[in-house]
Amino acid sequence: MSAVTETATDSKTLTFTEVMNSLKSLEPTELFKLLKAAATEAEKKNKPSKASTKSSSKKKTGSMPKGAVPPQLKKPRAWVDYTLKDALSNGWEAFTISQTHKDKETGEKITEEIEMPASILHNGAHVFDGSITEKTPDGKQLIHKEAMSLSKQRKESGHSTYAEFEASYVPDEDTSDEKSDGDSVSTAKVVVKKTAAEKEAEKEAAKAAKEAEKVAAKAAKEEEKAQKKAEKEAEKVASKAAKEKTSKSPKATAKPVVKAATAPAPAAAAPKKTEAVPVKKQSVKAVSAVGTTLREEIPNDGMVHPWTHKGKKYLRNFEGETWTVGADGGVGNWAGLYDSASKKFDTSAPEPVFDDSEDEE
Repeated sequence: MSAVTETATDSKTLTFTEVMNSLKSLEPTELFKLLKAAATEAEKKNKPSKASTKSSSKKKTGSMPKGAVPPQLKKPRAWVDYTLKDALSNGWEAFTISQTHKDKETGEKITEEIEMPASILHNGAHVFDGSITEKTPDGKQLIHKEAMSLSKQRKESGHSTYAEFEASYVPDEDTSDEKSDGDSVSTAKVVVKKTAAEKEAEKEAAKAAKEAEKVAAKAAKEEEKAQKKAEKEAEKVASKAAKEKTSKSPKATAKPVVKAATAPAPAAAAPKKTEAVPVKKQSVKAVSAVGTTLREEIPNDGMVHPWTHKGKKYLRNFEGETWTVGADGGVGNWAGLYDSASKKFDTSAPEPVFDDSEDEE
């Protein structure tokens, strides 16, 4: 129990100045707990709830009034206060703090016995030996919670101050001699002995572990972020490569532009052929005016020529690539690749792509 909460129930309360002075020796976690407890207590006293008002009006039979100290606890508490005051004035010897907690994994109760060092005199005040650090240049003084363990040890060891306390203590009329050391029925438990320095080191280690967890979590988050970024970049590269591949692949173009072919000469006159224009392979620039029926009769000049197959007119080149005749006499639809051996069209053959970038002068 802290010094502040003790002042509300103890027969010998601490002064406000003593409470304020004791705050310097508290750990940050203890200060936050104290701040929370003080705020809660102030709220209760300032605005009592309806439930508390109703409950206070109906006291249970045999229960102690709120805020009253049971008779059997008055003397032990007075002894703790006496011990704290004497220790702060005259110093103290090494003592042991025993605290029990439950193991979260096994559920087993573990008791820690922390060896607290004796006091030394520093700047006119008694502080724990070894407590003067950069963080606490004034050292740490004994607090009420620690005085409880010191008072218990002094009583059990027959310290001279207990006899002085007995001689000066004046009990109330209703004070009984019942024992109230807070001990419950003894059960099997694990006892771990530690020094105050070891306990402090544990706190620092726990703090460092927590910081390490934060760093690890941050690193994992950064790694995940980097991985997602890399995956996104890889997707962009793959998409770009696919687009480039598509752009480089042959594109379907308009059907080959066919020059106007001269009409066949009258029957009496000898047929004339249009003048062949040199072109790139698979680029049709002109259509011959002379119809043929055999592959050998179609010149290998890179042009298509009128050609009749089974009574139907086509336009075909030397390679056997064949189209129907369009309405304007030019190249129409793709008929397929003609095979002279089987005398059939291979309609599954792809229609050739022609280069129309070059125009005849």
